[in-house]
Amino acid sequence: MEVLCLEEKIDKLQSIACTLLRMGQNRRYIYADDLFLFNNEINELINDLYPYRGITIEQEFALCLALLRGYSVSINANPNDEEKKRNVLARTRIVLRNLSSSSLKEQLLSVYNELRVI
Repeated sequence: MEVLCLEEKIDKLQSIACTLLRMGQNRRYIYADDLFLFNNEINELINDLYPYRGITIEQEFALCLALLRGYSVSINANPNDEEKKRNVLARTRIVLRNLSSSSLKEQLLSVYNELRVI
């Protein structure tokens, strides 16, 4: 996968996950058909992005953050996804150790802690 295509998919997954989170926080209604489409797209992007690793620590950060946010809003619950989520959490621990203190690190740590306890 080209770097640009990878970045586009990371951004798209982040965007969809954030859209769903905002919809829930704003107490807006989400139609079942829309939720189904969002969920399918999220799962497709997660499956596309999961095998990749970032070339730089910043890219790995963005990839882990997008994947974790995707898992946090996904409504599919199958054993394969749980294993993948655990692997992404392990990758995230490595990123957190190597990422200097910043708001980016706080973002990743927040999502990491949310999913780690589930």
